[in-house]
Amino acid sequence: MDVRPDIVMVMTDQHAARVMGCTGDAHAQTPALDALAAAGTRFTNAYCNSPLCVPSRMSFLTGLEPHVSGVLNNDAYLPSDIPTIAHALGAAGYDCHLVGRMHFYGPDQLHGFAHRPIGDIGASYPGGNPPEIGPLTKGRGNRGPELAHSGAGETSYQAYDHAVTDQAIETIEALKAQRAHTGRPFFVLASLFCPHPPYICAREDYDAFDGTLPPPRLPPPNEDHPAIADWRAAGRTAEISDENQRISRTAYYGLVRMIDGMCGRVFDLVKDRENTLSIYASDHGESLGERGLWWKSVMYDQSAKVPMILRGVGFEAGHQDGRVTSLADLSATILEQANASLPGHIGHSLTQDPVAGGRCISSYYGGLMNIRLPDIRHRMLRQGRFKLIWYDGHDAQLFDLRSDPDELCNLAEDVRYASTLADLSTQLLDGWSVKQIADAQAIKSAQFSVIRNWVRKTRPEESYRWFDHTPERNRYT
Repeated sequence: MDVRPDIVMVMTDQHAARVMGCTGDAHAQTPALDALAAAGTRFTNAYCNSPLCVPSRMSFLTGLEPHVSGVLNNDAYLPSDIPTIAHALGAAGYDCHLVGRMHFYGPDQLHGFAHRPIGDIGASYPGGNPPEIGPLTKGRGNRGPELAHSGAGETSYQAYDHAVTDQAIETIEALKAQRAHTGRPFFVLASLFCPHPPYICAREDYDAFDGTLPPPRLPPPNEDHPAIADWRAAGRTAEISDENQRISRTAYYGLVRMIDGMCGRVFDLVKDRENTLSIYASDHGESLGERGLWWKSVMYDQSAKVPMILRGVGFEAGHQDGRVTSLADLSATILEQANASLPGHIGHSLTQDPVAGGRCISSYYGGLMNIRLPDIRHRMLRQGRFKLIWYDGHDAQLFDLRSDPDELCNLAEDVRYASTLADLSTQLLDGWSVKQIADAQAIKSAQFSVIRNWVRKTRPEESYRWFDHTPERNRYT
């Protein structure tokens, strides 16, 4: 008899780790995730391996850093000859199902998953048409003026997440019956779009927070780091009014409330099964106005930290684990639980005490929807109490998160921390060639231009893509 656990995971997009009741946010309404944390272990220092959707997700799936897989930004394809945890689990005998979003680009929309009943809501190729959301389109982008179009409404993105949740429930129920009959273990990854922008949530969810949320806790700094100032200018965040900020934050909390209900529906299916590992995580965080920043793509904790909760054998109920971990460590844990292997994987199982190295490296190379900047090479190391952020072309930042959890005091030029800076810099830059990556970015950029033009001219088939057959639903309420 196969005693390995079934694995049920829900991944969301752009959920800030701090916006949950179980983290101490008195305003968040997340009873399902709070219950999961009470029955399992919540990792309080979990990070993404890149604060951007596609590189983060591909690092989670492959256990490779973006510069190793070649997936540097949101236009990139994951090569089909790079195995994922789905390949590894399938080879180990698991029945692997992906339901919903994973941001795969190109003809391979499975990458090792045997079944994918619902694909992405977004385009299957760079340059493809985004979802049709009619009068709400102006609120979809990632620049300050778009926040003027946040609020209460109904969108295809919400409908998509409801469809993914319904399908995930149907899939899990069928697989539970299959496990009882055949003994074959399963892995289901249900992946939602929200609370990713647009910041538009259902009226009921909006009203649950309207007029109750405080403004961001951290104001914009008087003096900004040059790399962050460039990002802020490109995103036109100075154009966000207090009212648009208030409405956008309200809608974001409403979207989190919505996805929490969906998580509850999924995890309730397996909460009484002893041999099931339940996992919740997101691909990156959300600044949500803190420091005057929005969206993701920076290395401050608001953007780079992710929620990570595991419930199952080996994960203590109600425990908060403060070790530094990453999404790569999460996928290493999935591999360990399945008794599967994936050569080259950089992660370390969360069941190890401590996680080997106790650190996370995250990288960002640019590329976020309609924000256009030159190619970027940012790299971050979080190890123990310290975080080092390295910028190509700009001075580094060094923070002591024990004494400065808000990352306000840059210690990089403090002589008392010179040896710490030198040691962390050596670790962070080891095996990471700025010139090689810059050359690769230039080549990739030219190649993506050809692909985008090809997509616009030929409109390749998108057989896995989910389309909303009721586009008239998109409206403000």
